[in-house]
Amino acid sequence: MKTLKKLTVVLAISGLLFTSCDKNSEKEAKTVEVKLENGQTATYNINTNGLLSFDDWNEFNTANKELKDIESLNLETTKARISALGNSIANLENTIPSWLKTEEVLEDIDDVQKDYQKLLKEKNEPVKNVKQNLEELIEKFDDLREELNETIDDYTS
Repeated sequence: MKTLKKLTVVLAISGLLFTSCDKNSEKEAKTVEVKLENGQTATYNINTNGLLSFDDWNEFNTANKELKDIESLNLETTKARISALGNSIANLENTIPSWLKTEEVLEDIDDVQKDYQKLLKEKNEPVKNVKQNLEELIEKFDDLREELNETIDDYTS
C-alpha cells in the first residue's frame, strides 16, 4: 500500500512538471517582417528570451548573443570571451542594414565601440575596474537594443 501511495505521488509530481514544462515550450521565437518605404521587406526575429536578431546583420547577432551570455559568466571566462567580440563590434556600423541606420542607432553603436575599446585596454586592470567597464559596455549595448526596438516600432506603427 505504501508503494502504491509513493507511486501515485511520483506520478502526480511528474505530471505537474511535464505540464509546467509544456507551458514554457509554448513561448516560441517570433519572426516579424517589416514593410520598408521602398517596398521591400526586412525580417527580424525575437527569440524566447526577448533577444533581437536580424537576418541581414550577423555582427549584431553575434555581439548580442555573446554579451547576453557573458553577463552570467565568471570574470575569468568573460575575459577570454571579450577578445572574441572584436570583429563583431568593430563591424557593427559597417554592416548595419540601411533600414536600421538612424542617427540615434549610429550614436549608440559608436558608444558601444568606445566602451569595448576601453574594456580591452583595461582588461588586465584590477577586477573592480574590469567589472565596471564590462557593466558599462553591457549598458551601452542595452541602449543600442532599446534604440533598435524604437526604430523597428517606427516601421511597424
